[in-house]
Amino acid sequence: MAKPTQEQIDQLSLAFERFTRRFKVAEAAAAAENALNALDAQTLVFISENAGCNAGEIASYLDVAPTTMSSAIERLVRKGLIERRRPEENRRSVALTATLKGLQAVDDHKAGYRNACEAMLRALNSREQTQLIRLTEKIADTKVE
Repeated sequence: MAKPTQEQIDQLSLAFERFTRRFKVAEAAAAAENALNALDAQTLVFISENAGCNAGEIASYLDVAPTTMSSAIERLVRKGLIERRRPEENRRSVALTATLKGLQAVDDHKAGYRNACEAMLRALNSREQTQLIRLTEKIADTKVE
């Protein structure tokens, strides 16, 4: 792998700031109806895809402190987007599941992402679209040192 120049780092930094700002607008629009911040949205998506999970599993996956996760879960419960239940096999644990309202919020959130991705890809020709996807996947799969 090539070592990037300072100019390349600066160019990517500015481009990524614009890119992120644009993407955040779409995410915010999708989350606005349920007033979800980024952590709450990620937590809700994880719970919807892993019904019966617990707070520790989510905190580990999202790499946040357990107390931070507890606060996010409490906000989602208060909004009626998830529910807690105690499994019969282990009454000391708490299993989390998305409610119907929560599943709809996840669908809205994912639709916002898909719409933003579609808008980004429309700005490129077919070859560039393939390159963007390939490079984004490569970066996403690279371990941070």
